[in-house]
Amino acid sequence: MTRVLLVDDEPELLEAWSFALEYVGYDVERAREGRQALAAIQRQPPDLLITDLMMPGMNGEDLCRALRDDPRWTDIPIVLHTSAYVGSNDGTAPWNAVLRKPARMEDFLATVARLTQG
Repeated sequence: MTRVLLVDDEPELLEAWSFALEYVGYDVERAREGRQALAAIQRQPPDLLITDLMMPGMNGEDLCRALRDDPRWTDIPIVLHTSAYVGSNDGTAPWNAVLRKPARMEDFLATVARLTQG
């Protein structure tokens, strides 16, 4: 089963996206901020990371950079799910895709499917 780590400090959003992902067959683990996510990744690396950008503690960008800086985790695809403006990805961003909040469910699930079928 494909494992997704979902990271966001908004509990309602974690619940909604987790339910949607589990409904279509993904195994979902949740974290409320970057440090919790790193601990989860150390226990069992996911097949995909979906993270918010602005969170207390370790933010999403720092989390993404930590993954890209560690050779064990550089190949984990990352979706940045945020309401913040992040500009275009010129190839230097540490994530593979950006979804603007609030993302449409079909866009969210299509992005997850595309990045996990690699």
